[in-house]
Amino acid sequence: MMISIRNRILAFLDLAHCQYKVEGNTITTSSAVLAFTADHLSIRREGKPERLMPYEKLNMDKILFLLTAQADKTPTH
Repeated sequence: MMISIRNRILAFLDLAHCQYKVEGNTITTSSAVLAFTADHLSIRREGKPERLMPYEKLNMDKILFLLTAQADKTPTH
């Protein structure tokens, strides 16, 4: 399950033209660090507590929103 979710997130990041870096089972974006373990996904964002989510209960829409929300906050000046 971990690999399929990881691949879905990577595919979404590519489609959304978000920059990211992959190091093993960790994906780093401008707004979050996602770490994939055997049992859960860990999401760390600046200024927020770490969130641990079991794969069975993941809401992919919410995760993808969290990953792209920061990218939408570009200055308009």
